[in-house]
Amino acid sequence: MDIGGTSFSAAGGVHAIPVADVSGTLILCGLDAVGPDPDGLLAAVEGDTVVCLQTDVELGRRYPDYLEWLGSAAPLRAVRLPTEDHLVTDDDAVADLVLDIHRRLRGGGRVVVHCGAGWGRAGVIAALVMCAAGAEIDPALRDLRLARPAAGPQSAAQDLQIDRLAPRVRDAITPRRNA
Repeated sequence: MDIGGTSFSAAGGVHAIPVADVSGTLILCGLDAVGPDPDGLLAAVEGDTVVCLQTDVELGRRYPDYLEWLGSAAPLRAVRLPTEDHLVTDDDAVADLVLDIHRRLRGGGRVVVHCGAGWGRAGVIAALVMCAAGAEIDPALRDLRLARPAAGPQSAAQDLQIDRLAPRVRDAITPRRNA
């Protein structure tokens, strides 16, 4: 669901992503929504934290002031996991990030996650947060794409990372009970 209004529509929109059983809100957007004015975006969506999945090179080319803001706002208002476009990074680091986001959402936080367009890398993290909250992969991806069209894995490596990590993050939140 687009929550950014017309002021962010030229930047690809700002969308709330449905996550079960949390009191907070997961928000996805692209760099053009957050890069020019991260404090302004956080104020507009009543956000607490920005999660940036872009590399220093990507950010430095377009929004060097934002790169500086990320460093000064960490670790409470900004979290980073630089990942190359269409690729994945270390499974342990991704799982830790997903669980951190889920913890923030459970506590009522409003977390903005972005990559370049807010689709691939951000979509992988969003799908895994949804799985941590109990969703199965296919319904999570369907609901993610209904909330933010085109969001989700954009490469085989991203698909495989979701397949590997979904059970792990789900079990970390809700351990399976053996009958």
